[in-house]
Amino acid sequence: MGSDTGAFFLAALLLSSLGPTQIIERSGTADEAKRYKKTVRRRKDEHGVSGKHGVVTCEVDVCSNIGADILKQGGSAADAIIAASLCVGSIDAFHSGQGGGGHLLVRSPNGTVEHIDFRETLPAAGYPTIFKDHGANSSVVGGLAVGVPGEVRGFEALHKAYGKLPWFKLYKPSVKLNKAGFKVTNQLATAIKEQKEYVCKGYFKESYCPGGKIAKEGQTIRRVRYGNALAKIGSKGPSAFYHGPIARNTIRAINSTGGVMTLKDLAGYHVIHRQPVNASLNGYHLYATAAPSSGPVVLSSLQTLNQYDDREEAGYNLTTHRFIEATKFAYGERANYGDPAFVKNVSRLQSEYLQVDYAKEKRHRIEDDGVLPKEAYDPSRFDILTDAGTSHLVAIDKHGLAVTMTTTVNTFFGSKVMTKDGIVLNNQMDDFSTPGVVNSYGYVPTVANYPAPGKRPLSSISPLIAVDSHGKLVLATGSAGGSRIPTAVMIVTYGVLQDGLDIQSALNRPRWHDQLSPNATYLEWAAPADGITASQAVGSKEWHGFSNATASFLKGLGHNITFTAPGSSTAQGAQYFAKNGTFLGGAEVRQLAARPAAP
Repeated sequence: MGSDTGAFFLAALLLSSLGPTQIIERSGTADEAKRYKKTVRRRKDEHGVSGKHGVVTCEVDVCSNIGADILKQGGSAADAIIAASLCVGSIDAFHSGQGGGGHLLVRSPNGTVEHIDFRETLPAAGYPTIFKDHGANSSVVGGLAVGVPGEVRGFEALHKAYGKLPWFKLYKPSVKLNKAGFKVTNQLATAIKEQKEYVCKGYFKESYCPGGKIAKEGQTIRRVRYGNALAKIGSKGPSAFYHGPIARNTIRAINSTGGVMTLKDLAGYHVIHRQPVNASLNGYHLYATAAPSSGPVVLSSLQTLNQYDDREEAGYNLTTHRFIEATKFAYGERANYGDPAFVKNVSRLQSEYLQVDYAKEKRHRIEDDGVLPKEAYDPSRFDILTDAGTSHLVAIDKHGLAVTMTTTVNTFFGSKVMTKDGIVLNNQMDDFSTPGVVNSYGYVPTVANYPAPGKRPLSSISPLIAVDSHGKLVLATGSAGGSRIPTAVMIVTYGVLQDGLDIQSALNRPRWHDQLSPNATYLEWAAPADGITASQAVGSKEWHGFSNATASFLKGLGHNITFTAPGSSTAQGAQYFAKNGTFLGGAEVRQLAARPAAP
């Protein structure tokens, strides 16, 4: 599936002409549905996209509203993003949830920036060739694919440091949401249809395949099991996930499907507080999450572009070419990254790759009239993994606390294992490289990313925060979309900070992607494709893809151009305008349910 899953969303949008079916799945009592029915009636336009008290943005409008409500109740941006993420993990459980993990970047009102790594880890019984020994699919489907989940501990660390409201209040809205039921979004409908082989079995079928028929867009479904699990974690605290009945159910589900995780693995999970990486662009100071995330990849490309002194005069086509070339160098550097606790020199390398002198060297190696041989960007011939989709959220409060977070279960519905508590478990172990396994392009896996007990796999996740020359917050952004995450974050950031676009306009820009391997430059198409018109492909939201002129220009320079449908990366972002104290949220135009909420 990889990171091309977004293309499936577009074909499914043709189904949107069908009227919604109002069906409530009967795994809970009628009283529960009536008690929580008001949650489902939340108006999509409850909050505006800009305001003076903060902003929350994510892939589901209902969830942005929940986050904004938390801000209105006196909660911090940390509280708001946790509450919103719990909602996203409930509705778009194929992307994220308590059975996953991720990375977040948080900037405090005093200007300090912190990276909280809550990425999943390989269980203690794992070893470098475990997935080779058990077959290639063992890292994708089943219990062996599950890494020790980190989301709950990540939320705990964020809440302890920056939360204002009680823990249980952050869980309460999603408990109600799951028990009352919610409408299937376009994205969810597409994921259910694509994964019908799995969602009509086991505990999945109660919610996603009621009565033996897959749930469709607009249909109301309920996740009572998950709602009950959230209620326990909310009332008893984060440890309720890692100890006791929920933990036992999790290990039972993993072990019964071929996994090796133990209760000790769960109980021993901890987050890591890392120092963010930083770089500059157009007078702004940028912060991003460090390795084993791909924040250094994003900053490397932008730092290289910052060395051109004709950025405003270069024009769109030439700038795009330079951008792609700078990104190829950055993805070549990515092959050397891994978990710093297991790989020597990772911290030193990411620092060296972001040095201004090195950025200048790369800028001078880029040719305006052509592309370089592939070896010039990546002489080590390492494989660039195409990890899959995720959820990204951004929240900023009126006191200046900003959080940008990406959380994930990896591919659609993760490992395809759901616990008795309705928790979808990740398949994040597929992000490791496997020794001795050469991919279809002839590239060897990265040694730095071999599995090891307790190790965290390399990730494309790249949250970013930018401040101006006076240290005032300007931008917080990030993206979902697997290996396409870094390029989406680069393009959005460059659009706001260099080209002066507002965050929504930057998000609306068509995206290119080139990760060095395979040898292809992907452009989001502008013209109708496969019988789907541009208007059908994005519903009522405006869409403009790459022009044939830009494609021809890039092709003429030697780029291997491939057109692709929009949606392979899905970014979110928010701006703060210090002059008038206004927050502006931007939501992904490629996700029909996405919308910011500013109270």
